Amino acid sequence: MTLPLFFKLVRLLMKERMEYRADFLLSIFAQIIAYGGDYIVIWMFIQRFDTIAGWNWPEIAFLYSIGLFTYALGASFSFVQMRDLEEQVKNGTFDSLLIKPVNPYLFLISRGFNLGYIAHILISASVMIWAIIQLDLKWTLINVLYLILSVISGALINAGIMTLIGSVSFVWVRSGFLFNLFFRLKEFISFPLPVFGALIQILLTIVMPLAFVNYYPAAFLLSKDILGLPTWSMWFVPVVGPFCYWVAYRAWMGGVNKYQSAGG
Repeated sequence: MTLPLFFKLVRLLMKERMEYRADFLLSIFAQIIAYGGDYIVIWMFIQRFDTIAGWNWPEIAFLYSIGLFTYALGASFSFVQMRDLEEQVKNGTFDSLLIKPVNPYLFLISRGFNLGYIAHILISASVMIWAIIQLDLKWTLINVLYLILSVISGALINAGIMTLIGSVSFVWVRSGFLFNLFFRLKEFISFPLPVFGALIQILLTIVMPLAFVNYYPAAFLLSKDILGLPTWSMWFVPVVGPFCYWVAYRAWMGGVNKYQSAGG
């Protein structure tokens, strides 16, 4: 599949969604309200304890916003697609993708592109800009470039993990429980990593590298202590996302090669 064809499929899907514009706008409004509530809960929590692990409210708002923003970017191309893959494999409807003269992965993610995540992007971007203004950070060209690359990397980490979960459908068929585990673990990165014990820190750094989505880049930009790691190691953050996504994509395509359709 060529990139022009990929974007054409996405445009067709956008036109399809715009046929029910009122429903689409109400859905976005509802999600903004829901995530606005999450910000309020965290703000109230901070008001009770003033700081958490040395992080104040604007800093945690910045941290949470990076996490939500990158999740929205990555999930728009992966969550619904990989969540529904279980049913497609079980019912044998995934076969229809294999007879198309295009890459099945690219076709799947383009046809399932979720415009609803624009709500996540709007609220997280707004709060992120507010937090940056409140923190009065001095932005150099290097820091701006680092933030952009870290956001791209974080989106790829989210998309990579969900793609990897989707690939499990080709082996076990049932993979929905892994999404529940993913979202449970994702809740941990709403707060600074030092809040949690060593086991959680290792889990979110090595096993499921969600700490690279927002904690490590935010800590670097805010000049926070980074769990004893040298400052220069934070330049590996933009590399983690592409690597995770590449591994997940190879695993997914490997699963397709072993796919035997419903009933074997």
